[in-house]
Amino acid sequence: MSFRPPTPAPKALPPDPKRGAMRARLLAVRLELADREVRSRVISDRLLRWLRTVPVTRLAFYWPTRAEAEVTAGQLLEFAPWTPRAAMKPGDFGIQVPDTRERIKPQLLVVPCVGLDEKRYRLGYGAGFYDRTLAAFPVRPSTVGIAFDCGRVKSIDPQPHDIPLDLGLTESGAL
Repeated sequence: MSFRPPTPAPKALPPDPKRGAMRARLLAVRLELADREVRSRVISDRLLRWLRTVPVTRLAFYWPTRAEAEVTAGQLLEFAPWTPRAAMKPGDFGIQVPDTRERIKPQLLVVPCVGLDEKRYRLGYGAGFYDRTLAAFPVRPSTVGIAFDCGRVKSIDPQPHDIPLDLGLTESGAL
């Protein structure tokens, strides 16, 4: 686990056409994967094996959907406790979220990636929720990005507000 001092939270920026084109291309390729479920299981197994080696008690993860956010508060993500039997309700972007007001500060954050580059910078859906949320934590949680191999790129051309992930996992390995 890595603990870093907080950095100023980046503000929402106007869309970047170059990144928008990269995002659209990567999403199209991902949607064309005929064996996406098999690849997802491989990534899931890899993540679960890795998690067994990490001493964390507060893990935050995303609900698999096209949108990034789990629970949002203004322009930042919030994280709620969850168990397999937790009551759920519709949240932002139509994503099911735990039906509780309780919030947690995760030690480790599993982050969805549309694209992931060689230096572990991620390309998401462009709303900036994860970068703003990570920048706002007083003690930043460790981060692991999840992507398909088809989302691996040489560089996303990171901007000053982009925050690199600590680890990236795809079906073929770790970055």
